[in-house]
Amino acid sequence: MRFSELNKAVFAFLLRFTGLPLFIRNIYAKQKVTIILYHNPTVKVLDSHLKYLLKRYHFISLDILVNAIHTKNWSSIPPKAIVMTIDDGHTRNYELLRVFKKYNIKPTIYVCTQVVNTNRYYWWRLKGLNPNPLKELSNDEKLKYLSEEYQYTPVKQYSYKTRQALSLEEMNEMKCYVDLQSHSRFHPMLTNCSDEESALEISKSKTELETLLDLRCNHFSFPNGDYSERELSFVKNAGYLSSRTTDLGWNDINTDPYKLKAMGITDDASINLLSVQVCGIPAYLKGVFKGNFTGKWITYLI
Repeated sequence: MRFSELNKAVFAFLLRFTGLPLFIRNIYAKQKVTIILYHNPTVKVLDSHLKYLLKRYHFISLDILVNAIHTKNWSSIPPKAIVMTIDDGHTRNYELLRVFKKYNIKPTIYVCTQVVNTNRYYWWRLKGLNPNPLKELSNDEKLKYLSEEYQYTPVKQYSYKTRQALSLEEMNEMKCYVDLQSHSRFHPMLTNCSDEESALEISKSKTELETLLDLRCNHFSFPNGDYSERELSFVKNAGYLSSRTTDLGWNDINTDPYKLKAMGITDDASINLLSVQVCGIPAYLKGVFKGNFTGKWITYLI
């Protein structure tokens, strides 16, 4: 374990047993809804997380939350309600199906519609790539760099053996137990796209997913959590009922359904770290240390 990881473990342990997570969960956030966000956890980790969370929260679906906000009727929301979301549609998400069935919960997995059901790669998972500097580039500049340095294009197909995203067969098996929704087509930073690119990523991913899986796509998740008023208008115009951000916080009857807030959970988090991340404490403190008091979740990419 690296020194920084040891510090993180000690910090999480101390925070957990200050009683602050207990106070937040049972007092401050009791009548609010927590949305948690994963990306690519293992079965073992998620199983341990759910054992912890199910003793402290009541899981509900994203549909229940969004309907309660739109109708201004909170009667269907139990105390300490929680919604699980997972971004991207990584192939390992399929293995989690047994955990969802075991604990009888229905998460929302937001998928990239032009990466799932293909042998394409998620651009930020290219071997040897540090994706963070590319977040500052326009989408055209990013793709030009990836093409020149990694011979990558968004539609390039790789070996099936190294497939990174869910297959059609896997999603069809999952869709009775998992709410599959949109996370754009190719996962660009939408705010770095042109008007046309951004609108297309948002609207076409909805119709593509509905055609592919014969389901209703009502919810959108902003890639990397990046959005502006422009993206919000595109989401509404496309006919979505909600969009989830990575803004830190809880959701209540007055939350804008197109600015749903979330708590980021590290995919390999220990139970101590999970206990404080689900309350937003590390993310808030990290933001404060960086001079950010807006509640934007600052963590690793994607």
